Amino acid sequence: MNEGLISKRYAKALYYHASDMGEETLLYHRMQMLEVLLHKMPEFKAYIKSPMISVKEKIRLLTNATGKNPEQSYLDFVNLVIANHRSDMLLLITLSFQRLYRSKKKISVVHLISAKKLSGKAIERIRRLTERKTQGKVEFSTHIDPSIDGGFIFQLNDIRIDASVKGQLDRISRRLAQINKSII
Repeated sequence: MNEGLISKRYAKALYYHASDMGEETLLYHRMQMLEVLLHKMPEFKAYIKSPMISVKEKIRLLTNATGKNPEQSYLDFVNLVIANHRSDMLLLITLSFQRLYRSKKKISVVHLISAKKLSGKAIERIRRLTERKTQGKVEFSTHIDPSIDGGFIFQLNDIRIDASVKGQLDRISRRLAQINKSII
């Protein structure tokens, strides 16, 4: 069966289960923590997937890994995933859950990359404009990348606008290469 389909089904069931318990927002933040652990700690991910580790130990680790006093919906989720031998899909399920939560709550994700640090006023203005255009909330992150040489890269959910100097030079270079090929 398709892993994307499985993760979406688990995420959807988890969302509605947590929603019925009034825990969907708390669970959303816990799933963000779990995602970070799975991304940044490959040994954690390998440990959870290992057939050598007991079910009880996996449940204990996942229960304690994301902080104290986990929600009942999270505990139910951990038990279900481990019992059904789906620990290899934890990352996909956490990502699917977050995507579904954002969709239901009308939350957009914005990543803004600039060559230099932007002022707080500029960032807040961009955030307000984005919230107004999307008619929802915005999770906003900024990153400084001097290699773009100037300008910015703005990503809103799946839409990416590359207005960086490096991006413009790359596009010009590709266009010139195409023109050069057609001449020869």
